[in-house]
Amino acid sequence: MCTAISKDNLFGRNLDLDYSINGKVIFIPRSHPFTFLHLDKTNNHYAILGIGLLVDDYPLYFDAFNECGLAGAGLNFPDNAQFNQVQENKNNLSPYELLPYVLSHFKNVDEVEGFLKTANLIDVPFSKDIPLAPLHYIFADKNRSIVLEQDKDGLHVYDNSVNVLTNNPIFPIHLNNVKQLSKISNEYFNDYVKSLNIIPDSVGFGSFGLPGDYSSRSRFLKAAYLTKYVNLPEDEEKKIIVFIDMLKSLSFFRGVALSKRDEQEKTIYSSCMNLNNLSYSYRLEYSNSLRSVEMNPSFDNIATWDLIE
Repeated sequence: MCTAISKDNLFGRNLDLDYSINGKVIFIPRSHPFTFLHLDKTNNHYAILGIGLLVDDYPLYFDAFNECGLAGAGLNFPDNAQFNQVQENKNNLSPYELLPYVLSHFKNVDEVEGFLKTANLIDVPFSKDIPLAPLHYIFADKNRSIVLEQDKDGLHVYDNSVNVLTNNPIFPIHLNNVKQLSKISNEYFNDYVKSLNIIPDSVGFGSFGLPGDYSSRSRFLKAAYLTKYVNLPEDEEKKIIVFIDMLKSLSFFRGVALSKRDEQEKTIYSSCMNLNNLSYSYRLEYSNSLRSVEMNPSFDNIATWDLIE
């Protein structure tokens, strides 16, 4: 499970899993050579910063952004994600290559959208020890976001007008479900009840009926509501704190939801990428501390930072 949000100049996600990871914050410099299975090798590209696994100097990013302010993340999409064989006249990429390729080559969502029209995600794992995860993807810049899903019906790129993504079902169903929010708002009380001179016994009745369970459908709706109504402060530091708190309200506490394997789903971290000042901030499950790493695009070497509470 996972939840991703894009709002103003910020992008971030909750990484929700039923197992632990040994992730790191990973910086990839402009000069790092990227080799792709079926596309040209890249020696000079945009610098990238995010969280993932670094294996043989290859970043297997969970989420990341580049020096131009383009961000992306992969979220769990089980039973729906389908990866193909290599196809002629397509930009063939393994899913593990997608974030490194997109973030190293493109500066905004419009460019990504154009590239993805001829993309094909292929069924080739990084190694026999690291199988492919069934994912769909969200890409965002300061202006808009899109969703990429490849299923049995092919590869689909959707304009993401609500700027959020969770997990199953497919994105068009999530968007259709947003109609459930049509009577929900941030208002104190609706005009009809006010006309009857009835005094509400608390604030928040405008959002009465907003889903609060942990399913991906409900998290999508709650994330859409928060993204629309939460006012982020102008101060960049305070803005990041509020953004992370938004994600925290969508996170999993151990024990509230069990996975198919009867394991406890938990939020490993909540992240926030500031696409203006190029910083990556995160908060771990058992921590109240917000950790941040600033990108220096001119730095020449791969750098990693352990995730710390």
